[in-house]
Formats: sequence, C-alpha cells, structure tokens
Amino acid sequence: MTLSNQFENLPKLLKISEVADFTSTHERTVRRWIRDGRLVALEHPSGLRVSRRALWRFLGLDLALSA
Repeated sequence: MTLSNQFENLPKLLKISEVADFTSTHERTVRRWIRDGRLVALEHPSGLRVSRRALWRFLGLDLALSA
C-alpha cells in the first residue's frame, strides 16, 4: 500500500488511540507530543482529535504526498 493510499484510508480526524495504534506508541506518548506542541490536536466534543494532515506532518511524510 502506498503512502498516498494509507493517507486516504485514514479518517480525517483521528482519536488519540488511533494515532497511538498507527505510530505503534502508547496513548500517553501521543498526549505528551500534543502537550509539548510537537503534534497539533483539535478540541472535539468527544475528546481530542488529530487531523490526518497534522499526523503526516508530524511524521515528516507531508512532503511525500505533494511529490
């Protein structure tokens, strides 16, 4: 599966648990990234959400999508 396909298959807004699963980390790690300002999250009525674009930028893959 290509990066572009993976990007398109992700929901537009991911839960903290989904980001943790995708990055193979713990939810506490994702929350620390958000708290430290390294990963951008949005307030949502049902909790914090991370846009797939913000996740891609955080992983350094944003340039791969534009190529």
